[in-house]
Amino acid sequence: MDGELRMSGHALPAWAEPLFASPLVPAMDAAGQATPVWAIAGDVSEARISEQFKANAGDYHARYAASRHFEKMFRKALDQTGLAVASDPLIFDMGSGSGVNSIVPCFNLFPGARQVATDLSGDLLAMLADYAAETGLSDRVVCVVMDAMSAHAEPGSFDLVTGSAILHHLVHPRQGLEAAAKALKPGGHAIFMEPFDGHGLLRLAYQRILAEAELRGDPLAPEAATVLRNMVVDIAARTLPDPNAPMFAHLDDKWLFSREHLEAAGRKSGFSEVRFVPHNDHETLYRDMAFVHLRLSSGLDSLTLPDWAIAILDEFDAALPGPVKRLLMLEGSIVFTKAA
Repeated sequence: MDGELRMSGHALPAWAEPLFASPLVPAMDAAGQATPVWAIAGDVSEARISEQFKANAGDYHARYAASRHFEKMFRKALDQTGLAVASDPLIFDMGSGSGVNSIVPCFNLFPGARQVATDLSGDLLAMLADYAAETGLSDRVVCVVMDAMSAHAEPGSFDLVTGSAILHHLVHPRQGLEAAAKALKPGGHAIFMEPFDGHGLLRLAYQRILAEAELRGDPLAPEAATVLRNMVVDIAARTLPDPNAPMFAHLDDKWLFSREHLEAAGRKSGFSEVRFVPHNDHETLYRDMAFVHLRLSSGLDSLTLPDWAIAILDEFDAALPGPVKRLLMLEGSIVFTKAA
């Protein structure tokens, strides 16, 4: 076999060879790594993760245990849309990272799946390659360092495109949808998981809590107040943002999508059907999400709010029944279908 398709004695699986318009070359050569990490010949696209990220990556098995949550969300999207996907699909995953959010869940959902994992970070793909080697999946996943929005995938090659929290990082999300539509076979599907503009309700709740603290003369813990203020600014910046604004390109999280935006973008990108599956509508949704924001933004598991602030969140939860929360969703899956 051509040397371009071999790394440390490991060949590119035969099923993957027709899937790329350009040759693949080794991206890195980790000793003993059963699954190589590849790159597109002549493409220098790459991103590095920090040493701090590597140090804080956590226990190997604990990291991949988080895949169960995403598997549940994928399954919900399949069940609620009645999507028919073969048990052995060819899958193109956009922004795979270490595979926790999409690659591993899809192996559990589709027993015979063969997947192309793409990311700009070879470091993250190396983590996935190690996982594949340990779990006996080396012949069923190909890790490629590439910009998934590029033209390197052969058009009409894949049964399913997946992406977990990738579109909202893009300056122009439609480019991601166009790349997905182009990679799919006629009648194929794409499933993305993204945040939505229902977060505007949390913005209102946080603003009310901050104002109430001032009126009561009962200040929040400084760390909690900082989180809520930052979330108000963040939600405002990502709701109907202007992609031409000077600082927009420098934001990591750029969008809180509206259904209308994604449906219009999907249809303009070549999809004939767009369906939405909200992730959560439970009775304490806004209270629970507030504590997620507090924990993730501060890094403090013990950070909390006073009882009167929690009561405000509960008022928002009580005011909106499940069907309304599903319409004004915080997070959801979007299922795009390409015409047969």
